[in-house]
Amino acid sequence: MATNLEIDLSCPVCLEVYRDPVLLRCGHNFCKECIERYTEESEGALICPLCRAEFDGDSFYCNRQLANVIAGVLELRLGGGGQEGSLQCEEHGKARELFCRDDQRLVCLVCALSQDHKGHHCVLKDDAYKECKDTLKCEIASLEEVFKKYTTMHTSQGQDITQLLDMTERLREDIAVKFETLHEFLNMKERAIVQNLTEKEECILKQLEGNVLILSRERDNVEAILQDMSAMVNSEDSNQLLKEFASLKQRSESIYYPVLNRPDIKLDEFYGPLLYGVWKQMKNVIKIVPSPLRFDPKTANPRLRISNLGRKLIYCKIQSEPPETPERFTNHLSVIASTGLTSGTHYWEVNVSEGSDWFLGVAAASVNRKVCVATKPENGYWTIARGCGVNYFAYGKERIIISPDINLETVGVHLDYERGKLSFYDAEDMSHIYTFSDTFTEELYPYFSINCNEQSVAPTLELFHLEL
Repeated sequence: MATNLEIDLSCPVCLEVYRDPVLLRCGHNFCKECIERYTEESEGALICPLCRAEFDGDSFYCNRQLANVIAGVLELRLGGGGQEGSLQCEEHGKARELFCRDDQRLVCLVCALSQDHKGHHCVLKDDAYKECKDTLKCEIASLEEVFKKYTTMHTSQGQDITQLLDMTERLREDIAVKFETLHEFLNMKERAIVQNLTEKEECILKQLEGNVLILSRERDNVEAILQDMSAMVNSEDSNQLLKEFASLKQRSESIYYPVLNRPDIKLDEFYGPLLYGVWKQMKNVIKIVPSPLRFDPKTANPRLRISNLGRKLIYCKIQSEPPETPERFTNHLSVIASTGLTSGTHYWEVNVSEGSDWFLGVAAASVNRKVCVATKPENGYWTIARGCGVNYFAYGKERIIISPDINLETVGVHLDYERGKLSFYDAEDMSHIYTFSDTFTEELYPYFSINCNEQSVAPTLELFHLEL
């Protein structure tokens, strides 16, 4: 409770210890700030808040004696200004035993009563110390929680870095092995083709060189006969000419054109689709080629027609009436492939260039095919889609917009069952579109769905099958 002295030294308006006390003509004291505010807010004649005596707005003056008394009392309460170890105010030489909450610093009594701290809330240093200490304890507790979170996040990021480095290193090794196998295959095929060309060259060259020997021999024989005949013709020795005539005539008649080997030197087999032939043989090296999938007619919605040996899916405006089966989709314009997948890696391609809006991916064997639900993982579907003919998106927990810059004509779908990865690619350049990461526990079926609209051309989807 406040003492009588504290009451006597308190302003009757703000009930705080006088700050810059002023004295009215009636003898009552007030804080200068309080009486100025009172005069500004009053209407009509100004009267003392205590005795109701009238006064003029400028008829009060500073009560320095009261201010000195207050300063002395507060200094006595604080134990004087010469306590050992007290911080001294450089301006007033007094101990800084008060703490200004507004400026958050220690001040002396004179500072607290000055205009610089007018209206500020100043408390005893010991009280401020306790309050600040308690506040810091709370801050420490809060910061310890923040520190724990940062430590956890730091550890997590470190683990992510380690995981990333391990993953990329394994991928580098895997890529190197795959390309080394491919390089070995291509080098082997190159050596085989070059060896075949060399053998062809040697065989043809041997025949041509044999022809050259025969022709050289026959040419030399003809040349010798020509020389002998020319000598006889140019000779004036009639006896010699008649003597040699029969022999020369016989030699001339014995000349014949030899039968030469005529090898094919065009080597057409090496000008054909050489690389295509090598590419077709690469299936044993690449291993993953588009799977020979077929649409399963038993599962197709009645508005979907399947043609082209089970590879083409066409939307029909007129609904057919196929037999009702548990496998058939009735609320989705959907169909699945006839082959289920429970392990390994698989890849297939779908031509979507003539489609309108579509969904592609995989569906779990257990999906309810009689109700219309969102094709997202929690319902047993992992799909990407095209909506409104232009927007591409993936169905995760939320719909994820895929880059609007792409214009897909053929979509490649790659399933790695054990790793829980389902990836989609632009099959034109094999650029990556999106990947689902999950844990697959049941049989999965390649899934296809068409969204119809009012377009004149019936939307279609077609499976691409590479015959190797």
